[in-house]
Amino acid sequence: MNAQLGLADAPGTVAVPMSEIGRFAMFTVSLAGTQQPAGSRLSIMASASVTENLNAVIRHLADDTRWMWIVGDDHVWENDCLLRLLAAMDATPEADIMVPLVVKRNPPWHLVVFHEDGEREEDGLPRWRPYGWEEIPEEGVFEIDGAGSAGMLIKREVLDEIGDPWFRSSGGVVLNEDVTFCLDARKRGFHLYACADVTMGHLGIFNVRPMRRGGRWGAMTEFSSPDERYQHLFMPDAETHEAVLNGR
Repeated sequence: MNAQLGLADAPGTVAVPMSEIGRFAMFTVSLAGTQQPAGSRLSIMASASVTENLNAVIRHLADDTRWMWIVGDDHVWENDCLLRLLAAMDATPEADIMVPLVVKRNPPWHLVVFHEDGEREEDGLPRWRPYGWEEIPEEGVFEIDGAGSAGMLIKREVLDEIGDPWFRSSGGVVLNEDVTFCLDARKRGFHLYACADVTMGHLGIFNVRPMRRGGRWGAMTEFSSPDERYQHLFMPDAETHEAVLNGR
């Protein structure tokens, strides 16, 4: 131990004892532990509008920012999640947007990576078909049509090309800014990929995250109390999910 260091130059520990594992606490622990390239910045915008928060962050991006990674207070992730996504994007030059595997935060437990369904609602809103669990490869990346914004990694050139507003909800009512952004990016020739090597937890009534076991993908639901930790692995027998309007 170096006793010559002043406290301002010495390492220490921030202690956060808690009586329960709540949603915001789990998110905060993930955020604090995130490994990231040197010089990366944290930008937070808070209001009642998720869409406007995203746009406000992009308007204030520094000139030297080459990528943006979207996380929310209902997400949890491993410390190296961002670095692994960046490495996967570097190894896939054709990928302009990359997402981890994420499960819808409340039942039904389906993935929020999508095929464009080809059908529309009466008001013109497009519908999306979630990827079936059996469609997901054991490892590696695969091209997709759309995704929820959880853990979405976006190259700067995509944002520069789309322009303000980058995120918008079609019709201004339904919160579908995530898949609308994917549509706008694809119309401009950009490509979206998902990475089966990186997963993220989604906080709803449980922490739910994708897990592969016995050669199959499923959803692990977790709940912790001060005394016990509960886990349940949901392994779907068949794909029964209907088309959806967004990635929530």
